[in-house]
Amino acid sequence: MHFAHGSNRSCGVMILVRSDLDLDLKSVKCDDEGRWIIMEAEVQGSFFVFVNIYAPNKIQEQCSFFDNLNKDIEDSVANTEEHRIILGGDLNVTFKPDLDCSGGKPFKKDSVKHIQDLCLDFDLVDIWRIRNPESKRFTWRQRNPFIQRRLDYWLISDACQDDIER
Repeated sequence: MHFAHGSNRSCGVMILVRSDLDLDLKSVKCDDEGRWIIMEAEVQGSFFVFVNIYAPNKIQEQCSFFDNLNKDIEDSVANTEEHRIILGGDLNVTFKPDLDCSGGKPFKKDSVKHIQDLCLDFDLVDIWRIRNPESKRFTWRQRNPFIQRRLDYWLISDACQDDIER
């Protein structure tokens, strides 16, 4: 297994790569706070941008975070005609409160609009939700009071959908 990390900086998030994967690493960048890492690589002849994130909790910080991430991804794909993006991580938001929340007082954060813009700009889809349109599964839980949320996502280029097995 190989690790992708940002030059001499310490990243809070990382990307693990199977050692037997046909991968030609082009670049790795991460932010100063360790909240995102962007890895550009050629995999089996196709150009990919892999992104792992851990978004802030506060709405204002999230809005700024996703706007800046959008610009950083744009910089990564600016010189490539064809690219595929795979973005995974803890977005700290729920897209569909009726499906992604249980307990508490669910609401849709204003920062979701910034993620939707990112998805529109790069033609990204929530692959798990596409494959599980009515499922309720949660990635975060609190015991008292009992609250559950789906906060972790895989957003992928729409063109990658046929390559996903399950």
